[in-house]
Amino acid sequence: MKKELSALAGMFLATSLLVAACGKPKQAEVPDVDKETAGPDMAGQEEAAKPEEAAKPEGEGEMRDKCCASCKEAVKTDRSGASPDQIPCADFTAALSPWCLEYFRAHPTKASECQ
Repeated sequence: MKKELSALAGMFLATSLLVAACGKPKQAEVPDVDKETAGPDMAGQEEAAKPEEAAKPEGEGEMRDKCCASCKEAVKTDRSGASPDQIPCADFTAALSPWCLEYFRAHPTKASECQ
């Protein structure tokens, strides 16, 4: 009789653990952040910063002169040891403005051509 009770108690324990482990998990309800239930935004409307339109030179010649000046400055800080006739100005991405970088990608120019 003791063995039967032990076996029943073991089965009951195993069944309760199995039911507890396989039951639906209890998870806290997380509010939906995409849902528009809040009131109007209290922050003022801010305009996004626009690229410097004034920094972009008007004419092609003016653009070349300005960008070549930037390229010359960048060549002075170059530590690669390569000669300026081997270095494209577009390689100086950190020293060039976005306008000049775009210009040198459209018009491949070596650093020696700007000297």
